[in-house]
Amino acid sequence: MRTAMIRVALVLVAGLVAAGCAVEVAGTPSPAPAAVGRPDSAAFSDASGRFSLVPPPGWSVDTSGTQDTAVIFADPLPVGSAGGRFRANINVIVLPAGADLPTTVASARQELTGLPHYRPTADEGITLADGSRAQLLGGTFDDPGSGLALRNVQLLSVHAGATVVVTGTTLAGEWAGHGGVLESSLRSLTVIG
Repeated sequence: MRTAMIRVALVLVAGLVAAGCAVEVAGTPSPAPAAVGRPDSAAFSDASGRFSLVPPPGWSVDTSGTQDTAVIFADPLPVGSAGGRFRANINVIVLPAGADLPTTVASARQELTGLPHYRPTADEGITLADGSRAQLLGGTFDDPGSGLALRNVQLLSVHAGATVVVTGTTLAGEWAGHGGVLESSLRSLTVIG
């Protein structure tokens, strides 16, 4: 389980590494108008049939498996200063379930405290559109590699033998412009199985 929880923490920073190299790859869109509340929303369906999620419109889709992700969605427009350009992103990692949701959440909370200057901003139990329980965790932290101040929101779900971790990340100073979009997309998660 320690390996799985290390991967959960890596989800937080995987987007930073991968966001600069995301490429346009065709996803598998299917209509899901109720997922985010926009009539033009289209869900991305995982090729392995494990989940679907409504990404922000116009974001690139990378299903190459970078950083052990199932998919990375990235904003096409980087933000920040010249010394700290960053592309807001959402990434999804699917792991075999090593524990139930409460145990997974407790382990994730513990792992998050190890991030430099970590400060929690959200910790909320939610019910997904498919009726399954999930936990929404959010926080600010400094990326150890770049020193950039980041803010994220992370959704943890344990369903049908799999742990699905969806993380949306942006520069901390850009949260006002990206936070609502990231949360809306994460809350559109449907776990299949």
